[in-house]
Amino acid sequence: MILTSIFPVKHVEPPAWLYAPMARRFFHRLVYRRFAGDLAASLPPGASLLDVGTGPGYLLDLLVRQHPGLHAFGVDIDYGMLCRGPAPAQFTPVVGDAQALPFQPGAFHQVLATFSLHIWPRKAVGLREILRVLRPGGRAWLYEMQREASAAALRAFARDLGLPFPLVYPVFKALSWHHSMGAGELAGLIREAGAERWRLRTVHHVFWRIELAG
Repeated sequence: MILTSIFPVKHVEPPAWLYAPMARRFFHRLVYRRFAGDLAASLPPGASLLDVGTGPGYLLDLLVRQHPGLHAFGVDIDYGMLCRGPAPAQFTPVVGDAQALPFQPGAFHQVLATFSLHIWPRKAVGLREILRVLRPGGRAWLYEMQREASAAALRAFARDLGLPFPLVYPVFKALSWHHSMGAGELAGLIREAGAERWRLRTVHHVFWRIELAG
């Protein structure tokens, strides 16, 4: 899910050859299935969908299998990431930057971004780009790890995954050290982007879902 060529040191992401097999592991797949389930009943037939920072495209692969008529596009700045995902016939891979999306205004019913907003150097610019490519009445959902996630929330998350809490807790905390966002930070970015209709929700116990309306 690499979306920029300018990385602060703390946000250097794994290279494509390492990230792609990591993303195929069951933990990522279980999480992606939950995110795909969020959308299962809400995508209209023939909807156009963009996944910003799609990486190898595993979330898009789940979505197009559930919605065969979906017009899905996955954008990522790293060509190597796009090459290591499912067959391109499943969706249209596009090399591009979240801060300058290569699409016309109002092109999509739905825009997604999972665990990538925290990487963008100019986050508000990326949010404005997402709003630009949303059609009127469309929506964007951006998922991020929740910096404020409590031990109780992590216990519930571990229980849902069927994994032991002593395993989930340190892994989540290690990942969230540089890959999570706080509620105040997100609210400030959304306001800076000029979003008029938005909501910040806790989903699946430990994730934020930033919801923007076109």
